[in-house]
Amino acid sequence: MDQASQGQATQTLAELERLRRRTRTRAHGGAWLPALGITALLLASSALYHHPFASTYSISVDSPYWAGLPDEQRDPLASYLFWFLGTPLLFAAVGAWYRWRSRSLGLRVAWPLFVGTGLGVLLLLAVLTAVPMQEHQQPDSLSSSPGHFWLSGLLTPLLPIAAAVVALAWAERSRGLTVAGGWIAVLTVWLCGWFPMGYLPGWATDILGGDLTGPLDGSPNSLGGQVDWRPGIWLTLMALPLVTFAAIRGVQSWRAANGG
Repeated sequence: MDQASQGQATQTLAELERLRRRTRTRAHGGAWLPALGITALLLASSALYHHPFASTYSISVDSPYWAGLPDEQRDPLASYLFWFLGTPLLFAAVGAWYRWRSRSLGLRVAWPLFVGTGLGVLLLLAVLTAVPMQEHQQPDSLSSSPGHFWLSGLLTPLLPIAAAVVALAWAERSRGLTVAGGWIAVLTVWLCGWFPMGYLPGWATDILGGDLTGPLDGSPNSLGGQVDWRPGIWLTLMALPLVTFAAIRGVQSWRAANGG
């Protein structure tokens, strides 16, 4: 093969690689919309709380946490309807979006996995909470269940959202969505699994305070603390990776559609 033929072959392979990347970008370029939809759902749920951003000296928390986080909600029924109607409606809109893209581009994404996982975990939540149990209220006090993990605290509609995002990450082959779904799950488990919301064990308080002697010795010097943020702030923090992903993926999709 002479030098001219070799150069042409190299150019052809480079062009094929460019087309492959562009096709992949276009195939998975629609993930920005479900990410943005989930972000909107998370942020809209702030309205379910009595004091989503303003500080308060006392709260009354009911379990299960139908609003999502262990804080005082306006109306448990409204919270229940918000998640159990809003989540399926969001999934229906996402399904319509992916079907439209499939017809327009001729490229398919395994979006039913996203919908099936989210609805499946949401249905599991409904079944688990249907088991009769005595409703209890928890006072907003640092001495209320120090460092103890309660399985009932995981009965929150935020976990189906986290599971759905992780499933979408698999369908879209996206590490960014994997991080976003894991971030929502970790924050949810921490905030809902221990009370009060934002509770920090003693060793974590020591480390944040710059005292490593206690954690290294296995006997924390602090009794613990709390990151005293309101639900609206936590929900915004949960949504940040999704917003970042939606912005980046949206720009990539636009460039690919315009031959960039």
